[in-house]
Amino acid sequence: MSIQQLFVAGSNAPLLIADSATFDGSNDNMLRGADLSGNADSKTGIFSAWVKNAASATQYDILTNTGSKLLILYDGTAALDKFQLIARNAAATIILNIETSATIGAGTWYHLLASWDLATTTAHLYVTDVSNKIETTVTNDTIDYTVADWAVGSNTASGTRYDGDMAEMYFAPGQYLDFSLVTNRRKFISASGKPVRLGSTGAQPTGTAPLVYLHLDDAEAVANFATNRATGGNFTITGTLTTGSTSPSD
Repeated sequence: MSIQQLFVAGSNAPLLIADSATFDGSNDNMLRGADLSGNADSKTGIFSAWVKNAASATQYDILTNTGSKLLILYDGTAALDKFQLIARNAAATIILNIETSATIGAGTWYHLLASWDLATTTAHLYVTDVSNKIETTVTNDTIDYTVADWAVGSNTASGTRYDGDMAEMYFAPGQYLDFSLVTNRRKFISASGKPVRLGSTGAQPTGTAPLVYLHLDDAEAVANFATNRATGGNFTITGTLTTGSTSPSD
């Protein structure tokens, strides 16, 4: 595949070469099989991922946990074509609900970037470096992050499976960056709209490793997408992931 390499000015060192993993929408997903190691309930979080949806007309879960206490999804039902982020407290009450105001179609790479600090009732949602948010609920309460299981590309019962490509998934419960500041967005997406290096464990943006960082180097075995480079523990693949025909680094 054709890979665009971004370079540090005045050097030959590549900033990032990222490959992608294709989920087929019917057989493929990844389960943690337990809570994320080191997880704790809190009011803050950061999420970043590159996605290329294969089709609309259904709901695809991108990242979720038991009971959908945290649910990050692409809702293509009824031609909505929205990215949505929902979080709940221990009583399963929705305390965070934000979604994109502009549509997210199929066949194009999009960068999804969100952060939230419920103590200050603040939430940010950017799509490919553009603020893109409808805010329904942002309540000062604690998110119930600590649950029995986590899933990528489906819910934890292996339903609502994702159909499309993913790359560079980063999730940091308990951390926060103000993405209204362009300098903080540049920690995840370059000015030219490409991925940037997050560090071997994903610690580069904040100085602290997240709980989830799923990454593939160019031509790396696609099964390694389930190997969590961060601290929360690996996932297990159901089905067979394939290497994406394109990458957000292209």
